[in-house]
Amino acid sequence: MNEAEVQREIVRLEQARCRALVEADIDSLQKLVSDDVVHVHANGKTDDRHAYLAMVDGQIRFLEANREALDVRVYGDTAIATGRLDQVIEIKQTAQRIDMHVMTTQVWVQRGGAWQQVTFQATNL
Repeated sequence: MNEAEVQREIVRLEQARCRALVEADIDSLQKLVSDDVVHVHANGKTDDRHAYLAMVDGQIRFLEANREALDVRVYGDTAIATGRLDQVIEIKQTAQRIDMHVMTTQVWVQRGGAWQQVTFQATNL
């Protein structure tokens, strides 16, 4: 893939990740995030893959996850995507709704022909 194709692929994968969150599609999320992912939430909480997937599956309902344009920079088998993410979530235990507006940086790595997210960092706007 050339750089433009990789950029389009990362945007497509991020759209798929957002869709999987809203659809609570854990199987798809498992394919998109690496075994060694580090997911840093906007509140500073850090999750490994198991904790991240458990949180998505059991604690939070994603009502919306919308991306504005992503800036994707490609460095061989690594891509860094930066952009705004707007989400509406609901805490399952309390039914509290939260509107989130964050800037994210994600690192995607190609391994075995597939791109996976290895790092996610969110900062509140």
